[in-house]
Amino acid sequence: MTGDETRRVADALRQAIETGEYSPGDKLPTGEKLAEKYGVHRGTAMKSVRALAAEGYVELVPRQAPRVRERPRSRLVVRDRTVYRDELGYFFDQNAKNWAAVEAPTRGIAVPPDHIADLLGVPRGQDVLVRERKMGPADTKQVLQLATSYLPMALVAELPALGAEKAGPGGIYDRLEEHFQAPLEWEETAWSRQPTEEEQAALKISKTIPVLVVTRVAQIMRDDALIGAEVNETRMSSERFALAYRVQRSDSAAWPRQA
Repeated sequence: MTGDETRRVADALRQAIETGEYSPGDKLPTGEKLAEKYGVHRGTAMKSVRALAAEGYVELVPRQAPRVRERPRSRLVVRDRTVYRDELGYFFDQNAKNWAAVEAPTRGIAVPPDHIADLLGVPRGQDVLVRERKMGPADTKQVLQLATSYLPMALVAELPALGAEKAGPGGIYDRLEEHFQAPLEWEETAWSRQPTEEEQAALKISKTIPVLVVTRVAQIMRDDALIGAEVNETRMSSERFALAYRVQRSDSAAWPRQA
């Protein structure tokens, strides 16, 4: 019965939030007042609040009243599968065309995750160059994406501009294409996972909100073979971002259909 009561109160509070009775930033009533309003024990009322926190409706802060979170599902920023270019260089997200680094970018040497090493084609456990940026709209200074680039140390030694604080006009991608006199090719994989503590703090999300991870591999032709030049991993709140792309027909699905 307690479980049924918890769900009943959670459903009622969820509806109150979605209909605007409680707006983003509003404090919820105390556990005692919720218990009195819905005719349940205080413990049951607080279980309902914690259930809503797990769904992303409510933010729990120690020694403070629960607050209603802003839920941006109605204003998702959509990423597509196209690379663009403007006077500054390549970019991969029309919505983020005019974004900037919210904090000064960093770079250093570190051992990458195993899946990154595999994509770069370097031995696991071997150091690579890591470049990190926190990106967001220039006018708000709000961090919406965390972007980390990984580059093989051998390639950085060959092309030092890749490790410079500023790689020059067009960034590392222009330097690579100039050096190899060939176009880059990219392949992306999108997946999700629970955020790290660092990602929670930077993106201002709770541990219950997954991050959307877009892993992009940049390859370029050398001696008639593609080599891994860079892996970029961008993380963003799954509440704010979605992927969108046109569905294309293969020859087997051509119209008009063949008899």
